Amino acid sequence: MNDYVDLAALWRVMVAALVGGVGIAALFSVGLVGISSGRVAARIAGGACFVLVIAGVLLGVYVMLDK
Repeated sequence: MNDYVDLAALWRVMVAALVGGVGIAALFSVGLVGISSGRVAARIAGGACFVLVIAGVLLGVYVMLDK
């Protein structure tokens, strides 16, 4: 089966997708907690998390569309 499938590349893609997916979801949830908090610093941190989520999504779209 190794002649047909590059297992090392498959492993790298699976790890990158898992880390990226979990990372974006975690940043989004931390952003929601920060925005819902009453503290100013937490709201700023939540906004920064949302900026990072948007940047990650845009990077993913750019990578998928770049051929």
